[in-house]
Amino acid sequence: MAVSVSRDLTVQVLEDVNLVKLTDRQQALRAAIQKGEPKSLGVSQVMLGLMVMSYSIPLHFTELTEVVWFGVPWWSGVTFITAGVFAIVLDKHGTMRLRLSRGVKSSLLLFTLAQMVVSTVLGFLLYRQRRGFGQYTSLNQAAPSTPTSSTAPGQD
Repeated sequence: MAVSVSRDLTVQVLEDVNLVKLTDRQQALRAAIQKGEPKSLGVSQVMLGLMVMSYSIPLHFTELTEVVWFGVPWWSGVTFITAGVFAIVLDKHGTMRLRLSRGVKSSLLLFTLAQMVVSTVLGFLLYRQRRGFGQYTSLNQAAPSTPTSSTAPGQD
């Protein structure tokens, strides 16, 4: 803190240069954090969409399931990527001061969480259903792959 004393012995407290610099830097940091929020959310959504799509590629080399048949990994990945691109574009053209901007960001977060819940529940149900058919795999392996005909005894 800087203090100045004049000839008539009056004391004046001057602004501290370091305090002004610190306040300016804090405000700049706060603005940067607020501005970077939708961009980081958008980038994470795009990466999540790409991960969902890339992790679903091995599904095409296994048995054809309902998940692959309906294209769930592809359209869910595209949904994540679309939401992420929308958030990145919103970061460039929107500000945190707009209510609409906050509403859209909140909606994107809500839709992301809803999609995660739906995907988790669907995955759990499909896993449970597939596990329920596990007891029949031994019967399929023991049975012959082609039908056989049998003749009545004594008709040979």
